[in-house]
Amino acid sequence: MMQSWFWYLAGLLSGVAAALIVLTLWQSLAARVPQTARRYIIGASIVLVIGAVVTALYSVVGRPDAIVQSPAQTAMPHPGARAPLPGEAPRSIEQATAELEQRLTRNGGTREDWLLLAQSYEFLGRNDDAARARAEAQGASSAGASPAQPVDERAKLSIAEYAKRVAANPRDAESWSALATLRRQQRDYAGAKEAYRHLIDLKAMTADNWADYADALGSLGGSLAGEPARAIDKALALNPRHVKALWLKASLAHEERRYAAALALWRELRSVMPPDSPDLKIIDDNIAEAGRLVGAPATQAAATAPATAAGITGTVSIDGKLAGRVAPGATLFIYAKDADSPGPPLAVMRASAGQWPVAFRLDDSMAMIPSRRLSLFEHVVIEARVSVSGQAIPAPGDLYVVSPVFRPADGKAVNLVISREVT
Repeated sequence: MMQSWFWYLAGLLSGVAAALIVLTLWQSLAARVPQTARRYIIGASIVLVIGAVVTALYSVVGRPDAIVQSPAQTAMPHPGARAPLPGEAPRSIEQATAELEQRLTRNGGTREDWLLLAQSYEFLGRNDDAARARAEAQGASSAGASPAQPVDERAKLSIAEYAKRVAANPRDAESWSALATLRRQQRDYAGAKEAYRHLIDLKAMTADNWADYADALGSLGGSLAGEPARAIDKALALNPRHVKALWLKASLAHEERRYAAALALWRELRSVMPPDSPDLKIIDDNIAEAGRLVGAPATQAAATAPATAAGITGTVSIDGKLAGRVAPGATLFIYAKDADSPGPPLAVMRASAGQWPVAFRLDDSMAMIPSRRLSLFEHVVIEARVSVSGQAIPAPGDLYVVSPVFRPADGKAVNLVISREVT
């Protein structure tokens, strides 16, 4: 647009100048030049004058295309993107942001990586994406917590892509690891467990894999005892200072009321945490709680989690297409889980299905571990599941629903509709 106006004005000015000069020449030469030659003189004069004017404007103002910056000038360096290759033009911030986004969606990243992505989104005016990236940053803290939000549609595409890769090459350990991580982030714990089992068969598990596998198993069964505990130990055998594995092991000790062991583990975890970690307060609270409970009888320990007026209320119903599959009196589990960190449920309720809707209330009196009471956590999710076997561990054929992440402090009722099946 700038170039079009430039040439328009240049042509207009040139025409005016040429007309004035030709008029002057005409008046001075008209009386002396034969009429036949006048036309040639006029034409040549116009051409020469216009060329001279345009050349002068070009030299004074500069090339019109110089008004628009080149891509190399408008491109902004981005700390999350790779350096340009030799001879490659610098990339814009949009390209660099897209590259960082793809890398984090595929491989995950640190809290700082997600914050950088959030800041990039904010610069581009993509506020919704920035909010999701900041939620991921909160989940990817130094405690190795799970992301606060399920991954979006782009991650679902990645899941499909990795599923194709492992189908084509079942020994592709890297793709199995990425697939397991993405499924766990989507809270598809059964799918994540299956992917980790392939990694185990390939003898390709890392300390991170073992800790995340324990997290997925604990989320499936509502407890870190048994197979999750063995996975935690394998992670610590590979890396005794692994943050997430230590966190899970301390939580397991607290769950089993081994408070002296829990106290030692929380202290060990604190010693490996960065001094500016936002999780230090939680760890310090757990240390204080375990310290108070050391030596206390089990009945007294259970009494340290008093009922509270605060809680979460709501209803659970079922999609009409699935209602006929629920036997009268089938077991319905309803539980609250922390959206920002791994570990057992914060509150658990067991009820009978069949008479829909089923009303529920979850509060601190239903805590599995005193230090993980519902009122202590800011962001939670509610899961409801009809168990075919009557057991707490999910099994194929179970019907379930998972709520979005929300804040219990808002006091809003949660109304869930069971519409999915465990496969």
